[in-house]
Amino acid sequence: MNNKGEKLRYAYWFLGIMGGLIGAAVYIKASGILDIITSLEAFKEYIIGFGAKADLAFFIIQLASVIVAPIPSNISSAAGGMIFGLWKAFFISVSAIICGSIAVFVLARKWGKPFADRFISPKIANKYGRLLARKGDILLALIFFLPFFPDDAICIVAGLSRIKFSKFFIITLLTRPWGILAASAVGSADIAIRWWGWVIIGLIFAALYLFVSNYHRKAESQL
Repeated sequence: MNNKGEKLRYAYWFLGIMGGLIGAAVYIKASGILDIITSLEAFKEYIIGFGAKADLAFFIIQLASVIVAPIPSNISSAAGGMIFGLWKAFFISVSAIICGSIAVFVLARKWGKPFADRFISPKIANKYGRLLARKGDILLALIFFLPFFPDDAICIVAGLSRIKFSKFFIITLLTRPWGILAASAVGSADIAIRWWGWVIIGLIFAALYLFVSNYHRKAESQL
């Protein structure tokens, strides 16, 4: 009886978490935020409109962005930097995104393909599932570091793989915060960089963009 009761308790927890994530995703889609997310100013006004609950609303949006693919976390993190400043936006964003990443990983591990089919396409699941099966945590770390990969969807795919939760947690903790920190810093404009520094940064990102856009498919096939 104790084991049965414990299993039921865990099932209720999982269902509660899953229901919360789905509810947040449905709310975001119904709220019309997807129509303004590509505009920093419009997104800033939307968050400020929540008044004293703006930080909570921002946390929920960042949490839901892990499972709602149309919301790019870099744009929302940059908008958070404009609203809350660098460090507050960073801590809210990184805590929400890491919590969301862990939640979808655990739910995918628990509920398997039926859960994954609700949030990611079979094409992404099959493609990256095969890659993770071959290279595992090494490939996962590279995906989280490099741009232009569906890193939120990969969290679900990782839950379907044989990667241990401890490894996933460590990789997520070490890799995901850096892009969030950069976006929050850009939005807050708290970091004073001279014009030539921005030129160098722009050239680096342009080179990285060209490299990834031209060679990421070859790199995937080699991996």
